[in-house]
Amino acid sequence: MSVLKKTMLARIAWLYYINKKTQEQIASIYNISRPSVQRYLNQALNSKIVITRINHKNINECMELSEQLTDRFNLKLCDIAPSHPNDTQKEIISNLGEVGAQIMERFIRNSKPITVALGSGSTLQECIDRIDSFNRPEHNITSLAGMTTPEGTPSKFDLVTSFAQKTRSRRYYLPAPLVLPSSKERSNLQSLSIYRVVESLSLNADVTFVSISPLLNDSPFRREGFIDKDELNKLKEKGACGEILGQVFDEKGLLIQSAFNERLAGVRINPPTKRLIVGISGSPAKHLPLLASLRGKWINGLVTDEQTARYLLQH
Repeated sequence: MSVLKKTMLARIAWLYYINKKTQEQIASIYNISRPSVQRYLNQALNSKIVITRINHKNINECMELSEQLTDRFNLKLCDIAPSHPNDTQKEIISNLGEVGAQIMERFIRNSKPITVALGSGSTLQECIDRIDSFNRPEHNITSLAGMTTPEGTPSKFDLVTSFAQKTRSRRYYLPAPLVLPSSKERSNLQSLSIYRVVESLSLNADVTFVSISPLLNDSPFRREGFIDKDELNKLKEKGACGEILGQVFDEKGLLIQSAFNERLAGVRINPPTKRLIVGISGSPAKHLPLLASLRGKWINGLVTDEQTARYLLQH
């Protein structure tokens, strides 16, 4: 079977099984008949392109983009999720979640005990939702971000719980919100033995998964009450482009020094990173922040979508 045929079969299978598009919708996208779509889906099953998961590496363009990005940014890991220019935000997250889950499972299946460090974000949660269930009590799962809101209630930033429930691994939490009221409280937190245990595990993790986000007025930081409008505007005036775990950087990927940064309770990333840190993010809104994070060497692993991959290579 030709590479072109494999690519066509894998793309149609992806739209049907992952994006949940109907055969009629797929027929419209590719300007073919519905019986043709059904035939292609059967061929994808028979040729093992569709297995427990879709083997998206049969999409040649994704492999080429991965190799080019690896070479340009000296990445240790890179995988590209199939996507279409007209994909919605929901579909992009779905695509990233599927590929990200496959990457996570690659580490979870390791027979030797490992430590996985987790950031926060809806894309990472999508990945965790899609991973299979495992019994890996020998593994450690540790948090890079706090697990509570400023009021002490459970925070949406906590991903350790859901990951540990899927893997039955040991879990380690940072007993604080992502952002503290003052730098003094941060210093007090860092003096606690529990903080030092979690920090040590995180800094020596075998793999770290994070998401990269733009700094928007309706960002989770604002919704969770971690930052007010004036502080957000001050960061933007300093050239804020994006953030990882609350660490805000400019278009060159340089950390922006600010009072907000001094209040972050989470474990810091100090670029250029040497340990494996995989950024799982995509969509047009994240193009520039992702590019900046790569320029600044905040991450050395990447899972993104095709359209974002092309943007990164063109800029």
